Amino acid sequence: MYKKISDYGIIGNLRTIALVGLDGSIDWFCLPYIDSPSVFGALLDDKNGGRFSVCPADDRDAAAEYIEGTNILRTRFRTRSGVLQLTDFMPVSLNENEAEGHHLFRLIEVTEGTVTVKLLFDPRFDYARSATNIELHGSGAVAAGGNDSLVLSCRRPLRKNNGFTEGEWQMAKGDRECIHLRSGYGTPSPAAFEQAEKLLQETMRYWQNWLKQSETGRKLDFGPYRKMIDRSALVLKLLSYEPTGAIAAAATTSLPEEIGGERNWDYRYTWVRDTSFTLQALFNLGHMTEMEGYFRWLKKLLSEHGADRLRIMYGLRGEDDLTEKELTHLDGYKGSRPVRIGNRAAQQRQLDIYGELMDAALTLSDYVGKIDEGLWPFLMAICDHAAEHWREKDSGIWEVRGGPYQFVYSKVMCWVALNRGIIIAKRYGFAADIGKWERTAAEIKTEVFEKGWSEKKQAFVQHYETEALDASNLLIPLLGFLPHDDPRVVSTIEAVMRELGHDGFLYRYRTEDALSGNEGTFLLCTFWLIDTLIALDRIDEAEHLLHNVQRTANHLGLFAEEYDMVWKEPLGNFPQAFTHIGYINSVVALIQAKRKKDRQAEEEHSRKGKFLVYKIILNEGNPVAGISPGEIGGKLKASMNILRGAFFDTPNGRVAYEKMRSSEVYQEYLTLSYALRDMHIASLQTRAEQIAFWVNLYNVIVIHGVIELGIKDSVKEVFHFFRRIEYRVGEFLFSPDDIEHGILRNNNRPPGSLARMFRKNDPRSRFAVSPLEPRIHFALVCASSSCPPIDFYTAEHLDEELDVAGRTFLNAGGAEINRERGRVSLSKIFKWYAGDFGDTKADRIRFVASFLHEHEDREFLMEHAETLKIDYQDYDWRLNRY
Repeated sequence: MYKKISDYGIIGNLRTIALVGLDGSIDWFCLPYIDSPSVFGALLDDKNGGRFSVCPADDRDAAAEYIEGTNILRTRFRTRSGVLQLTDFMPVSLNENEAEGHHLFRLIEVTEGTVTVKLLFDPRFDYARSATNIELHGSGAVAAGGNDSLVLSCRRPLRKNNGFTEGEWQMAKGDRECIHLRSGYGTPSPAAFEQAEKLLQETMRYWQNWLKQSETGRKLDFGPYRKMIDRSALVLKLLSYEPTGAIAAAATTSLPEEIGGERNWDYRYTWVRDTSFTLQALFNLGHMTEMEGYFRWLKKLLSEHGADRLRIMYGLRGEDDLTEKELTHLDGYKGSRPVRIGNRAAQQRQLDIYGELMDAALTLSDYVGKIDEGLWPFLMAICDHAAEHWREKDSGIWEVRGGPYQFVYSKVMCWVALNRGIIIAKRYGFAADIGKWERTAAEIKTEVFEKGWSEKKQAFVQHYETEALDASNLLIPLLGFLPHDDPRVVSTIEAVMRELGHDGFLYRYRTEDALSGNEGTFLLCTFWLIDTLIALDRIDEAEHLLHNVQRTANHLGLFAEEYDMVWKEPLGNFPQAFTHIGYINSVVALIQAKRKKDRQAEEEHSRKGKFLVYKIILNEGNPVAGISPGEIGGKLKASMNILRGAFFDTPNGRVAYEKMRSSEVYQEYLTLSYALRDMHIASLQTRAEQIAFWVNLYNVIVIHGVIELGIKDSVKEVFHFFRRIEYRVGEFLFSPDDIEHGILRNNNRPPGSLARMFRKNDPRSRFAVSPLEPRIHFALVCASSSCPPIDFYTAEHLDEELDVAGRTFLNAGGAEINRERGRVSLSKIFKWYAGDFGDTKADRIRFVASFLHEHEDREFLMEHAETLKIDYQDYDWRLNRY
C-alpha cells in the first residue's frame, strides 16, 4: 500500500538521499547519487519497486523525529508488548575517494518490554529493470543486479523468500542491534557494528556543528520559527551535492502534482533559476562556504557553456544530457503515470535565467563586497545576450510544454539582467556597453507596460497573448521592476489573490498548458505572496498566511512542492528545495519587518559625548593571545567584510553601517582589533608587506570609525573624521591621516596643509614607505560613494591587486573622456594629490590612460596628453550610492 508523501523523512550523505517511511521502510534510494537509478523504488511501484524495511512484526503505532540539529532520523514504534527505537543515518564523508562507497546504518534498540523485529531486504536495481540475485552469508547477504551490488551486514539469522531476504527475531529491553548496508562489492562483516556508535556520534557532531556555524555575521533571532528554519537549512544541505556545490531541486522523480495525473517530473537536477533565491537563503542562514561553492559551480558552467548555450538545468555534476524517458514498467505513485526520468524541459529556451543569474551576481557582490574580475566577461556576455534576444518567445518559468509565448516574467527578468549588469559595471568600472543596456532596459519596461498589462483585469498577465494571470508576476516589485506601492503592483497582487487564490494559498496559473488534469496550490508562489504583503506593510496578514503554509509541512518539518487543498495533503516531488528556500526567505523578511516596525529609537551609545572628545582610540581593549602579526590584517579585513555583508540592506541597496554596533559579530571584530596592540611593526620586512598591511589597516579603521560613531550618511557628519579616530598599533597611535599621508605617502603634506603629517623626530616616520606608490589612492577606502570598493590586499599579489584597483576605480567613473571637447573629467584625487601621479599634467594623463579598458580611450589620452583640458569631479561623500 502506498503511503502519503508526508509520511516520509530523509537521510543522506551529501551525495545521495534515502526516503524513510513512518513504517520503517526505505522506499526510495538511488546509488551512487541522487539522480542515479534507484535500488529501492517502492515509492513509485509498491509491488515491484523494492524496499528495505525494519519494523515490529506486530501491530504498532509510530512516531518519528530527527535528533535535534541533525539529519539523523529516529522512529519509535509502540506495540502491545514493548517499544522499539530505530535510528537511521548515513555517515558524511567529504573524501571524494569514498564517493562510490555509501554506508547506511539502521540501529535498533528495545527501550521497553519485548518486541519481535521484522526485516525485509528487497533491492530492485536500475529502477527495477535489472534482475536481482541475493546470496546469504553468515553475517548477512549480498545482492547483485546489472553492474551494481549491495552488501547487507546483520548478525541475526536471515532467510531467502521468493527473491528477497527477510528475517524475524525477538528482542528484550536493553537489547541493541545494528544493520549495515553499503554499496559496492564484498562480503558482510560484523566488524562494521563496532564502528556504528562512533560513526553515529561523528555524524551527529557534523550536522550540529554545520548548523551552528555562522560565516556571514547574520545572526537573526528566529524565535518560534527557529526549529523549522533549522530543518529547512538541513534539508538544503542534504540536497546539495558536496563535490560540486550544486543543489538538487528535490530528492525524487515523478511524485505527482495531481494523484493519478500525468504531471510527473524528474526534479533530481539543479535549476539555474533557483540561484539568486538560494544564495539569499544560504547567506541569511550564515553559510558563506555553501554560497560561494554554489557560485563557483555556476562560474564553471558559464565558462564551459557561455551565455548562448546555457541551459536552464543541469545534472549535479554539470551534465547537460538529461534525456527524458518514461519507465512504463512502473505503476507510478498511486497509479500516477507516466514515471519519468530525465527532463525534456532542459532543452527549452527560457529567457528568465539570465535575470536570475545576474541577480545572483549582484547578490554575491552585495554580500561579499566584490565581483571576481575574471567572471565579468561571462556576466557581460549574459547581459549582451539578454539585450539581443529579449523580444523572442520562450517557454517561461513554469516550463510549459505548449507555446512558446511572450511571457511577461521572462521580459521582466531580461530587464533584471541588464539592470544588475549596469549596477555591477558602474560599481567596479568593468567594461560594458552601458548605454545600450540602459536603452534596452527602458524599451523592455515600455513594452511590458503596453503589452503585458490588462486594463480589463487591472493586472499584469501571464503573456502577451492572454488575459490569464500568473503568480510569477508577484516578483515584479520584489525584483525592483516597479515599487511595491505602484498602483499597478497593488492591483496585480489583489487580482492574483482573487483569481489564483484558495484560502490564501496560490496556484501558479489557471490556464491551458498542453497537459491534462490539474495541480495543487504552489507553495513557493504563496511564499512570494507573503513577501509582497510584508513589503506592503501588511504584516499581520502575511504572518497569518505564513503560519497556514507552515502547517503544510509534515511531522518532520519537510515541505513538498504543492499542496492539495481538498484532500489536505502534499503533492509533487519531496522534499522540495525551492519551497524550503521560500520559507527561509519569507521568515527572514517577516522578522526584519517586525523588528523595524517595533524598534524604538536605538541608543546612540554616548555618540554625543564622543563628539566632544577630539581623539578616539577605537581598539582599546586587552589583546587576545594566539593571533600572529601576519594574520591580523587579513582577519580584520575578513571580519569587516562579514559585517558589511551581514548588514547589507538588500531592499534599499545600501550597507546599514549605523546598525552594526550592537551586533555580536561587531564585538568579535573589536576583539580582533585589540591584537594590534601587540604588533611589532618592524616585523613587516618587504615593501609589499608594508603597503598591503597599511592599506588594509587604513580601510579597516575608516569603516570601524563609521560604525563606532553611528554615522548614517557621510563622514562629514564628524568634524575632522580622518584625524580623530585612531588605532593603537604596538606602542604607537595611528589615525587614517597618519597612515595615508605619514606612512603610505612617505610623509608628504596632506592637501591644503602647510605641514607634514609627522614632525621632525616623530618615531613613526621610520615606518614611511618609500618610494611612494601612487596606486594606493585607488585602494584607500574613505567611506564615500566616490572611493574604491573595499578589497583585501596581499603582499604576494600586491602589484596585480593594485592594478585591478586602478582599473576598477578609473573605469567606474574616475575618468570620463569627452573627445569632441578635448577634455577629460577626473576624480578630484588627481587634483588633491596631483604630484603623486606625475610631475606634469601630461604625465598624469598618461598614467590614467594605462588603466582604461577601452583601447580607443587609452590611445586618445596618450596622443593628446599635452593638450587635453582637465575637469575635476565633485567628490561624493555619501556612504552608499546604490
